[in-house]
Amino acid sequence: MTLHFSFGIFLLISCSTNILSQKKYHKTYFKNGQLKEQGWLLNNQKEGYWLTYNDKKKIVSKGNYWQNQKTGYWYFYHPNGKTEQQGTYTKNFKTGFWEYFDKKENKVSEGYYSDNLKTGYWIFYHSNKNIAEKGWFKNDLKIEDWQDFYDNQQLKQQSKYKKGKLTGYTISYHQNGIVKSKGTYKNGLKTGYWKFYSKNGTSKKEGNFKDDLETEYWYFYTQNSKIEKEGHFKNGSKTNWWLFYDKKGNLNHKCQLQNNKKNGYCLLYQKKKLVSASKFKAGKKIKEWTDFSSFKRENNLNDLK
Repeated sequence: MTLHFSFGIFLLISCSTNILSQKKYHKTYFKNGQLKEQGWLLNNQKEGYWLTYNDKKKIVSKGNYWQNQKTGYWYFYHPNGKTEQQGTYTKNFKTGFWEYFDKKENKVSEGYYSDNLKTGYWIFYHSNKNIAEKGWFKNDLKIEDWQDFYDNQQLKQQSKYKKGKLTGYTISYHQNGIVKSKGTYKNGLKTGYWKFYSKNGTSKKEGNFKDDLETEYWYFYTQNSKIEKEGHFKNGSKTNWWLFYDKKGNLNHKCQLQNNKKNGYCLLYQKKKLVSASKFKAGKKIKEWTDFSSFKRENNLNDLK
């Protein structure tokens, strides 16, 4: 009697387990009746191969599930049916090598993931299939050496990164290969002395940065290498005396500035001689002198230093 009872319980448990573990094919639909997704369920969890669609009947994605988590190789598609991205999942996390494509199926980028974060070597592409940039990632942040390119494959910039921020010496180029700028970054911000160049290789401007803002004394040049202007910066704004030159490189006028506006004296020169003077406050002219003698009577020349 006991043996018969135990055998009955065993049959009941076996049947229940078999029912609960049954695999069934499942479909869901959009409100318009179009198929939205289809695949297998095991114990009401996605298991095995699944397909999803948009409301235009185009496939959006396809791949396998295990215990309701994406696993193995997956494909994703643009609305026009072209491949958008493809790669491997492990327990719902991107891992290993992945590729991304535009709507014309030209490659946009390729590289490696670890636990859904970019890691290792990555390459990004222009729409003409030439390399746009390449370098290293760690925990989804750029690290070490990177190179950027124009769409004609001319080198655009050589730089280093640390935890996703530009760091150390960086040099950039014009599309014709001439140096465009060179200087140092710290935590993603320009710092120290920088030089900038025109497309013909002549100096354009040079001076110091602090926390990505111009500071101290700067020089600006014309395309034929003549001095154009020079003066002081503070926290990225022009301040103190600034000197401005004509096309021949002769002093034309000089002004006192504050926060990029004329604030103080402006002196006009012709043939290296002072011919007139004005006084400004917050960008507005408040006084003007047309001869040096009257200016000298009303002002302290020490204020012009």
